[in-house]
Amino acid sequence: MAPWRLRVRWFRTGGVTVFAILAVSGCALGPADEFGPQVTSSSTPLDNPMSQFREVLAPYGTWMNLPDVGWVWHPDPNVVGADFVPYSTGGRWVSSDWGWTFESDWDWGQAPFHYGRWFIEPSAGWVWWPDSEWAPAWVDWRWGDGLVGWQPLAPPGISTGLSWTFVGANDFVRPDVGKHRLPDSRVQELMRQTQPVGEHVVAREGYWNRGPEPEEVARVTGQEVPRAKPMTPPTGHPPRAQAAPGGAPAP
Repeated sequence: MAPWRLRVRWFRTGGVTVFAILAVSGCALGPADEFGPQVTSSSTPLDNPMSQFREVLAPYGTWMNLPDVGWVWHPDPNVVGADFVPYSTGGRWVSSDWGWTFESDWDWGQAPFHYGRWFIEPSAGWVWWPDSEWAPAWVDWRWGDGLVGWQPLAPPGISTGLSWTFVGANDFVRPDVGKHRLPDSRVQELMRQTQPVGEHVVAREGYWNRGPEPEEVARVTGQEVPRAKPMTPPTGHPPRAQAAPGGAPAP
C-alpha cells in the first residue's frame, strides 16, 4: 500500500497499514476492565477531519457538500465497483483487543473504516461522512442461526434503514468477505433469524460495537479466527461499555 502524507503516526499490522493520532500523554493503555484494553470516548481527535482527509481521498472519489449534512466523500465506482458496500467490499474482518476491525485492501481504506460514518445518499449511493474519533469499526452486529450480520452506523441524525450485510458464519472471516454476501432481498428474513450481539462502547457521539466474541465464532465455525497484529489506537482510559439490545446486562 502506498503511504499517506498525513501528520499522523503509523502502525503496521500484518501487511495492512493502520494509522492513529496519539494522545498528548502518550499511547499507553489505561487499566483494563473486563472488556480488555480498548479505545476511549476521550480519544485524541484529528484537529480537522475534513482538511486531513480531503486531498488523500480525492483521487479515489468525489467530495460532495450535502444540505444539512455537510461534506461527504463518494468513492468512485470505477475504483470500488458499482456494487461497493462499506465494511464488505475489498477487505476482511479480523479480531483485535478492541473488537472486530475491518482490514481493507484499498489504498485509501485506513481512514473511512476507522473514522467517520457511512450512509446511503439517494442519488449517489454509499458516502462517507468524516469525523475525528477512532474506532475499530463503526458498525452494529447481529448473530445467530449460523449467520453473521453487520450494518454501518450512520452519522448522528441520519438513518441507514436496513443496510445490513449478512454472510454465513463459515464465510465471515474469509478474505474479500463481500463476495459471500447473502442477497439483499433476504435481509428482513435474516433479521428475524438473528439477534443483536456485542457490547456497545460509548463514544463522544453514539457508540460502536465490539461484535460477537471471537471464541464463539471459532466454536461455531470450527475455524481459526484471524487476529490483527498489536496496534496502538489513540487512547487514554478504557471505555464504558453498555449491553447491546438483547445482550448481557451492562456492568
